[in-house]
Amino acid sequence: MKKLILALIIGLVFMLAACNASDNDNQGNDTQAAAGNAHDTQGQEPATNETTQPNEDDPSPAYSNSPDLEGFAFAIQGVTIYMDQDIDIVLEQLGEPLGVFEAPSCAFDGIDRIFSFPGVQIHTYPEGELDFVHTISIRDDSVTTMGGIYLGSSWEDVLAAYGNDYEQEFGMVTFTRGQTTLSFFIEDDMVTGITYELIMG
Repeated sequence: MKKLILALIIGLVFMLAACNASDNDNQGNDTQAAAGNAHDTQGQEPATNETTQPNEDDPSPAYSNSPDLEGFAFAIQGVTIYMDQDIDIVLEQLGEPLGVFEAPSCAFDGIDRIFSFPGVQIHTYPEGELDFVHTISIRDDSVTTMGGIYLGSSWEDVLAAYGNDYEQEFGMVTFTRGQTTLSFFIEDDMVTGITYELIMG
């Protein structure tokens, strides 16, 4: 229970940071359709860096209700989640979350929500009566990206998995694909945070 409360508090911090960034950029109520490509999945044994990876040459997406397939995506419990995807579709497959945190959105008309699942938090933004995936944060080393990166991976592992086309600022390394980003927080050459995010506006 304490871990869940701590996770929700951390999620609130991310949400408030997003609000401040939105205010500074004057994003207002702009929305941008974006999407994900099945380039990431959950590994079974992160401690040994072994992952079960889908075939990237397979043209059919792992999730048939996906939006435009030109960005990072994430998979957990066999469900592939795309940025800017209707969260109701995701919940139909993932089932009930461990918890849901809600707060009035500072950038949109409605409620921002954070859905907590084992090892992962999914942040959404409102549009009309629907909620769409905006950010996915990996919270522990039980979850990996398709490249086999998990909390505790080395910086060399990140480079081997995702290449050298990235931006770096204040210890955060960001890869961009389509209208999505995949960011790794690096401390002492070790991954201490992993976040997927939809590029808005």
